[in-house]
Amino acid sequence: MIGLAIAAVSVLLAIALRAGRFRQLGILTLPLVLTALAALTQSAAHFLSENLVLHHWAMIGLILAVGFLSTRAALLLLFDWGLNRRMGVTVPQLIRDVTSLVVYLTLGAVLLHTLGVEVTGLIATSAVLTVIVGLAFQQTLGNLLAGLALAWEQRLPTGSWIDFNDQVVRIEESGWRSILLRTKLGDRILVPNADIAAAQVVLLSGGERPVAVPIRLGMSYSVPPDVAKRILSDVAADTLEVLDDPAPRILTVEFGDSSIVYECRLWTRVPWQRNEITDVFLTRAFAALARHGLEIPFPQLTLHQAPPPAVKDPHHRRLEGLVGAKLFAGLPEGALETVARYCTLKRYAPGEAIVRQGDESNALFVVVSGDAVVRHDGREVSRIGPTEIFGEGAFLTGNPRAATVRAGRGSLEVLEISKQSLGSLLEHHPELAEKLAGRLAERTLEGETLRDESGAIVSPQGLVAQLKRTLSRWVGG
Repeated sequence: MIGLAIAAVSVLLAIALRAGRFRQLGILTLPLVLTALAALTQSAAHFLSENLVLHHWAMIGLILAVGFLSTRAALLLLFDWGLNRRMGVTVPQLIRDVTSLVVYLTLGAVLLHTLGVEVTGLIATSAVLTVIVGLAFQQTLGNLLAGLALAWEQRLPTGSWIDFNDQVVRIEESGWRSILLRTKLGDRILVPNADIAAAQVVLLSGGERPVAVPIRLGMSYSVPPDVAKRILSDVAADTLEVLDDPAPRILTVEFGDSSIVYECRLWTRVPWQRNEITDVFLTRAFAALARHGLEIPFPQLTLHQAPPPAVKDPHHRRLEGLVGAKLFAGLPEGALETVARYCTLKRYAPGEAIVRQGDESNALFVVVSGDAVVRHDGREVSRIGPTEIFGEGAFLTGNPRAATVRAGRGSLEVLEISKQSLGSLLEHHPELAEKLAGRLAERTLEGETLRDESGAIVSPQGLVAQLKRTLSRWVGG
């Protein structure tokens, strides 16, 4: 009668679970069915047979089934209610399965031993059989232990993206022997746990933090790096899934055989879409560079002679810079031709230093294009634009540079005028000495108060006389 009651209760509970009630308890359906079958078997053996051995084994089967049902219910209560709901701890499925298997085997051995069934012979096998089984299951056990370690660390949850063997894949399912991966092309790859545990795996962000996607692009040597960076930064800012913070970074990483190589670091929260981001960026970069008339060179082995560098007449460019300079305004064109013949046109990248505080002085500079930042003891004191000069005080007095001058945010072009250049000018036009000295004195007194060797302040008239003597010495030397 007890067996029939157990069978009836088990069947009713299994039907209730299958009917849709208590869906979270659906895992108990199989143990309930096994318990009902074991109870019916025990009842049938009790009423239909007088064989005591059959009765004994039927009772053992019923006890094992009830033990299986009770153990699964206890594990369900432990993992889902105790740890998950009460403590907020999610136990990986692999650890749950292995724990359940160990508990089932242990409980089964204890019950069989309690019922008088000898289990020692089943556990303690011969040495030869142990070696054979160990060798046969060596790889399987390795995968199992690796899977347990991965599940315990919880660094590879289901649904996360990783870079495995230089391929971006998504973890679709984790098992006790292997992990199922899905590629961007939709292929499914089954990888043993031991291979995952031993490999170098790049954990891509799940969207909670930015990750940089590096893209390399070569551009012609005729394109200045600051110009290339500005264009590529604009393209990066207009690329989908690229963040504004952190801002994209364009770095000059190599002077290659046929191009200057730039690495464009684009920050995103979807790094598993790096192929798509790279595609959009390179496609738009090609169009943007074409609009600016710039070339993306390709590797070539053809030896060709470069065109002559005088596409723009350097002498004419220098003369234009001198004509526009306030210092030389109104001077005869022939005088400026003399200076242009000996001065040098130089170009500086953004932030690059033209002169440094404390350096010796042997030249003054005229800004042709761009802007320069003047810093004294690390503090910005002024900015200098086109047609203006800097470095004249130290240049004329021979004192060390009083400040550091760097190119601003864009590229900077300056004319470097040496003592020899002004000496040649005054040698051919000595009447210009007083006029030029007056302008230099006026420009110098705007920025600082000069003193002579005794410490007295130098007046504008005294400075003009001093500068005239300096210029005369250059002409005489």
